[in-house]
Amino acid sequence: MRKGLLYLITVLYCSLVSYGQYSTTDTLFRIDDTTYPSAPFVELFESNKLRDQHNQPLSLTKALDLYIDFYLKAREAKKLRFDTIPEVIQEIENHHNQVFNPYLYPVKINQNLLEETFERIKYFIKPRHILVKIEGRATPKDTLKAYQEATRIYSLLNQGKKFAKLANQFSDDLSARKNNGEIGYITAFDMDYAFETAAYNTTKGEYSIPVRSPYGYHIIQTIDKIKNPGKVKIRHLMLEFKKKNEKGKIKAKADSIYQLLQSGADFSELVQKYSDDISSVKNNGILPWFGLFETHPTIEKSAFELKKKGDFSPLIKTDFGYHIIQLLDKKEYNTLEECKDELIKLLEEDSRSRISESKLIQKLKEKYQFKENKKLLSNFYSILDYAYAELWETLFSIEDRDYSQEKFAEFLSEQASKDIYENFEDYINRLYVNFSNTCILAYHKNKLVEKHPKLKTLLDEYENGILVYFITKKTIWDNTTDKEKIKEYYTNNQYKYDTDADYKTVKDIVLEDYRAWLEEKWSEELRKKYSVKINHSALTNLRTIYNE
Repeated sequence: MRKGLLYLITVLYCSLVSYGQYSTTDTLFRIDDTTYPSAPFVELFESNKLRDQHNQPLSLTKALDLYIDFYLKAREAKKLRFDTIPEVIQEIENHHNQVFNPYLYPVKINQNLLEETFERIKYFIKPRHILVKIEGRATPKDTLKAYQEATRIYSLLNQGKKFAKLANQFSDDLSARKNNGEIGYITAFDMDYAFETAAYNTTKGEYSIPVRSPYGYHIIQTIDKIKNPGKVKIRHLMLEFKKKNEKGKIKAKADSIYQLLQSGADFSELVQKYSDDISSVKNNGILPWFGLFETHPTIEKSAFELKKKGDFSPLIKTDFGYHIIQLLDKKEYNTLEECKDELIKLLEEDSRSRISESKLIQKLKEKYQFKENKKLLSNFYSILDYAYAELWETLFSIEDRDYSQEKFAEFLSEQASKDIYENFEDYINRLYVNFSNTCILAYHKNKLVEKHPKLKTLLDEYENGILVYFITKKTIWDNTTDKEKIKEYYTNNQYKYDTDADYKTVKDIVLEDYRAWLEEKWSEELRKKYSVKINHSALTNLRTIYNE
């Protein structure tokens, strides 16, 4: 789906970039009563991303035709109510959520967070844990029960019981029951932030109080701490063991390659000529950056032993074959300044640099004077009350907007009955929290759209892009599966193709041409259906600028 939207997203991106840089009276064309300014089109045209089906840049006139077609298709999709199709609604919602996230959860990275992250990433620690799991739809009673169980296990530890024994006996992490609760070495960003914080703040050999994560309650013990040597980037040449009885021959070949390297041969050329690591050959043997515990331990050990860029290792033997690696680059975590940019990028992608949804909801409730009358939920605790009660009273309000019991009843009616697996009162309470949180977030989103015109533009363009994708799929792509129609098109246009070649050899080209022909016919139909008027004065100015 998202690959199919790439071109369409380009359109909306360029529209957003230029938003605010043009006057609303700068009209390039009009579709019925809607005007479209020239600046977004100019941005897109200058980016050289408006291309034909053969990926060739378009002239100004053809690019404008394609641009107009995009908005004609979006208009047609809305007229045919594509925006009411569940699949389309879901896709629009998914993309809108992505657009809203930076506004709802802006990244905030202060010096304290940077320093904390640096102090952690300098080391690997080896924790083990006991997990008391909390299911995704747990009720407050379930959460309390899990906390009480975690507290009970914690008290057993305080009484001198062995951590490993309790992990094997009580942990809900089934893998931990087999290895005394150990989860291997971790560093910053490898685990949930709360888990990571408890693990790093716990002295070696000690254990934490019960800590909450999205998975449940953890009791964490840190059993080892080692220095993080950083990350390396290497070039890799491998001779694979394809047959057991050929290991001696492979070793001799590897030795000869190693001698060539010692004689000054180019490593990347030898990779292209000899390496069996198909995935890295296309990149001259270069592997992505990696640190400890991310690849084969023997390869890691050899990589971190290389000191200077350009140095290569002796032969390395693994179960897969013989390897030779060359150090291309290395980064270490010695000072905050030398790794600051990397840490900022990692923090920008991590939840710890953003407010949590629960805290956001709490702030919004204060900001918008959220008031509720939870006593009115009693009408929903019995299915009979729910069915026959007069549900008109205000359940909660956000500023001056009231949300009635009836609205909540509509929300409940949309829930699948299979979700009622718990006590009915708990079920209603859980859905009420979901409903009220959804409402206050929606209210806040509307306020954001009012405050940020660029956001409104971006949301509209995402919606247009998704609508154009789905209507194009239905109108063009789904209609190019009829082999007989494609062959008929080939027969009627055979003069375009090599007459000496049979249909099978040119069928892919024919399919492209057939789709282009359908697109052209569709465009003609849309231009007859909707009134398209180009501002020829604006177009002439553009032709003058671009010498067309």
